[in-house]
Amino acid sequence: MAAGKSFAFHGGGVAHCDGCHSMHNSHDNPVEGLENSTLLKGSDPSSTCLNCHNGNGGYHIRSSDGSNINQGGDFYWVSNPYTVVVRGNTNTFGGDNAGHNVVAFDFGMIADANPSNAQAPGGSYSATDLSCTSCHDPHGQVHGGTKHGHPPISVSGSYGAADPSDGTIHGNYRLLADSQYKDGVIFSYDAPVATASNVSGANVAYGEGMSEWCANCHANFIGSPSKHPAGEDVQLEGDIETNYTSYVSTGDYTGTNFYDVLVPVEMGKGDGSLLDPLNPFDEDGAGEANVMCLTCHRAHASAHNNSGRWDFEAEYLAESHALESPDVGPSAAVYYGDGLMIDVVARYGQYQRSLCNKCHVQD
Repeated sequence: MAAGKSFAFHGGGVAHCDGCHSMHNSHDNPVEGLENSTLLKGSDPSSTCLNCHNGNGGYHIRSSDGSNINQGGDFYWVSNPYTVVVRGNTNTFGGDNAGHNVVAFDFGMIADANPSNAQAPGGSYSATDLSCTSCHDPHGQVHGGTKHGHPPISVSGSYGAADPSDGTIHGNYRLLADSQYKDGVIFSYDAPVATASNVSGANVAYGEGMSEWCANCHANFIGSPSKHPAGEDVQLEGDIETNYTSYVSTGDYTGTNFYDVLVPVEMGKGDGSLLDPLNPFDEDGAGEANVMCLTCHRAHASAHNNSGRWDFEAEYLAESHALESPDVGPSAAVYYGDGLMIDVVARYGQYQRSLCNKCHVQD
């Protein structure tokens, strides 16, 4: 590693082809799994991604024990349902209900088996086609890339770097697909603005456009009067702003611009250089902050049903089903934020109710 230079595989834009593709399936560069027409090193796109991203810690997204604590969440929970006794009945949580069921044949990950989820909720994307590349552009292009007249990429957008002065640009946050991207659907919304403090993605500050970007596949969840509002038009203001900034925990409203990493909001900033992932509220407080899809959900998966940041189905956080289940080991990150596991009793108290109360104080 040279001073001041990180040789990350994804450094913004397209990585070296040989990292994902095998030209001739040679001995030192084999294709894993079944043959495929795109010469991927895995049987499918997600398997190819997991060749590097399967594991514990750092940039990995599918651990062996549910211990990963990056903001996107841990695909472990999709493959590992757990049971817990609720009022005398044994119930199963997690599994298909834990998050996005990406198809990764080589790692035993298959499409959501629930017929009602054959297509993306609120959209038309087929569950059998869902993969890492449904959301992330493996070639890292911005607005269709240089063939559409856009400058070349020289800097990763994952770290909030400003565009260089040499005529190049920075890539999208986490290689998220941009408008004009096509993978089952044609994306109409640009990639969101966000910054991370390091490669792990443990500390993230959200700028703007997250909910709109999710609407590329979940279109009916934006602007629908029958759905929880989210997006750039849903600013924290009035009573909601007062609630969010003052609410620390059940019964404690002493906060001053209190930003809770378990209930993150967008700062309404379109310039990544204005975002500090370790200090997400700017000097203006929450005045421009927006509710977004990721305020309540993890992007990949979580220990809770519906990819929740907290357990939507438990009366008290301390009684969350994953905390009560004998199937969930002590190393599993049931609650976490900013790179640390969170003890909800120590942080909020034994009788902390749903974190919906951060905006809608009803406890």
